[in-house]
Amino acid sequence: MLHNLAAFLIVFQTAVLYFAAGYWKITGKMWQDGVAMYYISRITGFQMSAAYTHLMSNAYVGTAVCYFTIAVELALPFAILSARPWVRKANTLALEAVHVGIMVCMGLVCFGLLMIGADCTCLRDDDYRSLARRLRTLKERLMPRGWSPLPARGMSPVAIAAGQDGVADA
Repeated sequence: MLHNLAAFLIVFQTAVLYFAAGYWKITGKMWQDGVAMYYISRITGFQMSAAYTHLMSNAYVGTAVCYFTIAVELALPFAILSARPWVRKANTLALEAVHVGIMVCMGLVCFGLLMIGADCTCLRDDDYRSLARRLRTLKERLMPRGWSPLPARGMSPVAIAAGQDGVADA
């Protein structure tokens, strides 16, 4: 019972955090104008990538990223409560993309990993089971039946390097 209460409180805190962050962004003049990402890319205190700085110089891309961030953050509490699993998964995936971008572009790896962990608490057990089924199906489509990344038992590294299959010629 305590575990379920703690899990609920983590999800609640994550939802409140994202909703508050989205609310403060939507009320901020720079985020409303769509130029916040441009100004963020010019901060010298972070380890910015040159590609990120160049990309945010484009008015359309910077504005799209600003509005996308706001929409995804404000949508999280509603996505969590949604009866449709694809809404939760899509919103969580979008948030994870935002945090991967923060890790890569700004160098805030610890923050990004922490928030990705918080995002993952917002998915239900059924969501994880369906994702595992989809990954298994994808693996089966991409990998031929009987294929293994490990060599057959008893094959020497020399035989593998020479391209021999380990079967004696008849």
